[in-house]
Amino acid sequence: MNILIVEDAKDQRLMLSVVLRKKGHQVLEAADGKEALAILQQDKTVRIVISDWMMPEMDGIDLLKAIRSSEIEHYTYFILLTGKTEREAVVEGMNCGADDFLTKPVNFEELDARLNAGIRIIQLESTLEERNRQISRAIEIIEKDLESAAATQAGLLCQPATIQHVSFDWFFQPSRILGGDMFGYQALDGEHVSFYQLDVAGHGIPSALFSFTLNNIMSETSDRGAIVKDFMDKSPFYQVRPVERVLSSLNQRFQASPESMLYFTIAYGLLNSRTGQVQIAQAGHPPPLWLQASQSRVEAVAGGGVPIGMMPDMDYESTSIQLHPGDRLFLYSDGITECENDSGEQFGQDRLLACLKDSFSDSLEQTVDRIEQQVRNWNHGESFEDDVTFLILEWKP
Repeated sequence: MNILIVEDAKDQRLMLSVVLRKKGHQVLEAADGKEALAILQQDKTVRIVISDWMMPEMDGIDLLKAIRSSEIEHYTYFILLTGKTEREAVVEGMNCGADDFLTKPVNFEELDARLNAGIRIIQLESTLEERNRQISRAIEIIEKDLESAAATQAGLLCQPATIQHVSFDWFFQPSRILGGDMFGYQALDGEHVSFYQLDVAGHGIPSALFSFTLNNIMSETSDRGAIVKDFMDKSPFYQVRPVERVLSSLNQRFQASPESMLYFTIAYGLLNSRTGQVQIAQAGHPPPLWLQASQSRVEAVAGGGVPIGMMPDMDYESTSIQLHPGDRLFLYSDGITECENDSGEQFGQDRLLACLKDSFSDSLEQTVDRIEQQVRNWNHGESFEDDVTFLILEWKP
């Protein structure tokens, strides 16, 4: 072990050096605290300091305080040499960070025993430092993987678009790097546009991976395994599947195990872009909000249903509404209404409804910005406790 002896009495310093070198240690010497600090700054291999208490320039206590407040990467074991035997002196040294004490004149058997105790602690500390380095490297790899996964998730999100006279815009903010919320919209044929917003239970990687899977399933329209269409052997070779059957099919496919408990809520809709007729089915999701332009009224779409994956063989029901030109639908996750302020009060549906009632003269983009700002102001922070996601569409034939 590399040991630094700090002692202003040259004969005492020499005697300690000889004894320690005979034990196989590497020894450095300093006559006071200032010289010792200079050595420690130059030689990073010193792990044990044996220092006298009373010294000129800088005494042992001041040296100890300087070491404990320094930016030395490893832990330095500090043994204080003192002729003081009072309890108050021992307490002072321990409070300043001393690891052990030796009284003068030094008993070399006692010195050897205390050094062995210090070496064991340093070895344990070195093992802990190496494990911490390994953990830090592992965390760096995980963080890079999560950033890559977050980029993948962002790439799965539909871009704001207008499809067959139906305009879509949205907001998506995971509570962590990855989120369990997902949404999507697409044309199923020349006059049907589907849309959905779902919320996987929980947070983090398992929920996000499940949402990736669900996004792929909901986006598939061409294969015979597509969940949004029924295929036939004669023209027109397919039929758009009713929304309630889509949810039933999802429920049959994804039954949560007791270990994973990965169930999800969803609102799934089908809009006839030619007539404005909408069919919506819900499974435990917050009810979509219908913004009726002609009356400047906001109304929740009736519905309910058990979350997907909770219970097998569930039947779901659909609700039909008739949009008029300029009407909008607003789908959202409970991360909005359950968002809390500093006092623990939730944002709630009433505030959301009031915000939407003020948005009738806004564009979709302006409405998204308005709601985002309201929720952020309520939350007083950059991040949220839960994923915050909403999807808004407008029918303008």
